[in-house]
Amino acid sequence: MDADTADSNATGPTAAKAGTDRQLELVWRRHRQWSRAANAARARLDRWRLWNLLLLVLGALAGAMAAQTWLASGTATGFAIVAAAALALAGFIQAKALNANQTTRWTRARAASETLKAELYQYLLRVPPYAGENRAQALLAQLDIVQARAHDRLVDQQTTPADDHPAPSVRTFDDYVAHRAQDQADWHRKKSGEHARHARRLRICQLLATGLGVILSAISGFVPSWRVSTWTAAATTIAAAIGAHLAATQHQRIAAAYASTTEQLDQLIADIDPTTAIVERQAQFVADVERVLVAQNDGWMDLISPTRTAP
Repeated sequence: MDADTADSNATGPTAAKAGTDRQLELVWRRHRQWSRAANAARARLDRWRLWNLLLLVLGALAGAMAAQTWLASGTATGFAIVAAAALALAGFIQAKALNANQTTRWTRARAASETLKAELYQYLLRVPPYAGENRAQALLAQLDIVQARAHDRLVDQQTTPADDHPAPSVRTFDDYVAHRAQDQADWHRKKSGEHARHARRLRICQLLATGLGVILSAISGFVPSWRVSTWTAAATTIAAAIGAHLAATQHQRIAAAYASTTEQLDQLIADIDPTTAIVERQAQFVADVERVLVAQNDGWMDLISPTRTAP
């Protein structure tokens, strides 16, 4: 999950004192490094998942072609080699690029990034635990905790340069409601729709492949002379590959998680009046919003990596 773009309207030069500027800049730089490392890891996973799906489909189709008796012997052998190579390469990708370690590489980086961003917003609003005089030291202490929890992925963070994305300029409660809470609600609403559409397209493709397999199976039973059983097996294999891809990407469950987060944020925003809320109420609102976002982040990562350890 990368919701940084949802806060783009809240960016700008910081107004803190010189001493805390350096500390804020350090934490923001670490956040951006983790965010970019997470984006890169996810992009790699998405590419390898797509290649894995395409290779499985190619292997199924080439295998079906290799079994056709009307093909010349050399041509059939060529298709058999292509099928074997495609399936072997898919197996290699699954073992090396789609294993739990690569998934954790993404989720741990995203957890570190989102945790630091949540702490930064609370720091900028001067709400607990950043309401006292030692707020800068408290922020650095939280940075140390996050870095320690993600120690096994520090190489990814340290080798990823920070970009020039400026730190948030949120300083008032009105700014926070508009540029953190509302923007996050809008971002999650948009992403929920995107994941739902991805899931729907994959389910349609799986249904079509399954339907084709059923039709071919019926033809094979009624007209065995057509010898379409190999194509029935290919269609079944393709349907299973699409189903596995859908399960790995978790589009449907992520869409539901994002929708739930959007609903919670909408309710919190509707229940607050920035012009009349007292300081304690404002602090509670900030804590509630960040709690919702942290809970959503952890729950979403559990969908992707069920066996992960706590970040």
